[in-house]
Amino acid sequence: MRPWALAAPILVLLICLPLMRPLRHPDPEMISDDEQARLATIQAIVEQHTLQIQGTIFATRDVYRVEDKNRHSHWYSDQSPVMAALLSGPYWVMYKCGLSFERNPVIAEYLLTLFGVTLPIAFAAGLFYRMGRMFELRRPYRAGLALAVVIGSGWISYATVLSAGAAAAALVVMGAAALVQATLTRNRNGATAWVAVAGLCVSLAATYELTGLAFLVFLFLVVAAFRWPALARVGAVTAYVAGAAIPILLYVALNRPITGDLLPGFLHPDPAPTALVASVGSASADLSSEPEWNRPLKRALRETPSASAQPIRVKHTLEDDDDPPSFWRNAWRDLISFAVAFIGSHGLLTHFPVLILGMLGILTILRRHWPRTTKVMACATVLAGLAIVIGYTLQHADWSDAMFANRWFLVFLPLTLFWSGAWLRRSHQPATWVVAGVLWGFSALIALLGATDPQPRQGYDRYTAAGAFMHLVQPQTPQHRTPELVASDESPF
Repeated sequence: MRPWALAAPILVLLICLPLMRPLRHPDPEMISDDEQARLATIQAIVEQHTLQIQGTIFATRDVYRVEDKNRHSHWYSDQSPVMAALLSGPYWVMYKCGLSFERNPVIAEYLLTLFGVTLPIAFAAGLFYRMGRMFELRRPYRAGLALAVVIGSGWISYATVLSAGAAAAALVVMGAAALVQATLTRNRNGATAWVAVAGLCVSLAATYELTGLAFLVFLFLVVAAFRWPALARVGAVTAYVAGAAIPILLYVALNRPITGDLLPGFLHPDPAPTALVASVGSASADLSSEPEWNRPLKRALRETPSASAQPIRVKHTLEDDDDPPSFWRNAWRDLISFAVAFIGSHGLLTHFPVLILGMLGILTILRRHWPRTTKVMACATVLAGLAIVIGYTLQHADWSDAMFANRWFLVFLPLTLFWSGAWLRRSHQPATWVVAGVLWGFSALIALLGATDPQPRQGYDRYTAAGAFMHLVQPQTPQHRTPELVASDESPF
């Protein structure tokens, strides 16, 4: 390893290590439900040898309820359990050494965030340096490109929390780098092994974050585009599928006993908490008959003064309308939602306009004489990104749940900005370079601002950069409130 190859990873670590969430916001009341659910699963696996999070110290509303034959409730995280299962290995070592969530919560959460997210992102920065050779840039420029991608894409914002999206983006980069290495390796058997590694990494990203499925599908096109003999290409496709099957089988083994199918818990609407709140709030409720639940959740239910007296809002359905929405009205609403994903208060270009250079780089690759695999990989990046954005648009996602900027789009942002290297290698007017520098400087400033608190407990409602700045000026104090167990449109259940 040369010094320039280590420059970007080291700088990423120097930026992230002092901004880690366990250092800045150690109070449990300030930790997001998403992160607490993941930490609860890790603790349950190591300390209780189960995926049930009843006896953990973390209180989260991102839960999935399962009833057994005796009508006893069992609570699980509604996330994919793969990331928590893999991080249970480091936590098991820490637990045996005396570092547990109950004794040393800050150190334990800090190390898990470091192993699970920050180090993979730093490693991916080194891979960007190596992949930059396809643009024929000199070493200092490749190191600068790697650092610019990690910071300018907003990826560094989520390198300070235990985020599945940030870790999945690192795995996607690893898979892309493995495919690039496969095209450069002269040994055909070694190249096939790299293809299997690519399938393993991208499939693991899909088990971390469901949006990674787009890359699992479209990067398959890169393997099919290899300029290999037909038999060797069939072997590469087989290796990619075999590598991808390993994380998928792990996911099935962990998730199927919980939900009964392949869908994670958050894709299963569970109306049970509404009935649970009504029974707890009634005068005849007897909490002593319940099994030993999650202690924070049980305490919250006991401290709720009168759940039955709280308003229960019912969703407005089409049956209540005299005139159902027309096709054009729905199309216009989808178009507006699609535009908001880019230029809204949680929009991509609103926070990271430097992504425009990445798109210009992709256009440059498609218009010039680049290798076929490079063109297909650039197209796969665009197609995967569009599939993810369109998917959330058609599901009418509430962008206010996207936390800082948009955590749902993290999977494709770094690889999109990486293609700006093809645009950077061309000559441009000084004014063009100034505009590019301003775009990156603005994006980097917003990303570093977001790294201070990308996933607050209360989330972000409006322009998130302004919200993050206000959190720095006026730090949030923990509000010791019980979770809202009210059935509404915004209910976490």
